[in-house]
Amino acid sequence: MASEQPGAVPEPAAETEIWDRPPGWRGRMMAANPEQARRWMRWAWVCSLVWWVWTMGVLVVWMAAPVLAVSEVEGSAPAIPPAKLLIYYGIEGFVIAALALGVMRRWRPAAILLAVGFVVSRIVLILLGLITLDNFRDAIWLAIYGGLLFAFVRGVQGAYSYHWFTRPPPPGRE
Repeated sequence: MASEQPGAVPEPAAETEIWDRPPGWRGRMMAANPEQARRWMRWAWVCSLVWWVWTMGVLVVWMAAPVLAVSEVEGSAPAIPPAKLLIYYGIEGFVIAALALGVMRRWRPAAILLAVGFVVSRIVLILLGLITLDNFRDAIWLAIYGGLLFAFVRGVQGAYSYHWFTRPPPPGRE
């Protein structure tokens, strides 16, 4: 046996190792181990970082477009996005970036606010009429939003699971 020889490196624990989880439905929704919880939080962080970069890129392009646009018809000005939309995207980008950092620091309230805030902001965009199902492009965006929401909900599950694994409840209070 290689593990009993002096100087042999012990084999790492299997990633699928099952840890103690809370009983009932809450336990079934948690990660199987702390590494899986960290991975779920990491994916939520990466997705929110990508979304923040995309939002800030769109915001910069919208703000620079009127300056860089060359009007083909003399005397006509290029279309400028409404100020409300620019402010909305600026605030959304800042909030998502802040909550993403909270998720990476394993803060449960930040993970919840990221998922709930994303849903609320998409509902606001639907109510404002900026997201519709009139064309195929909006259906693609709804699929992207669904993927992001899935990653953010997994981040919430990962944050709660990680908290459970690293801070077990006191004896008799499970």
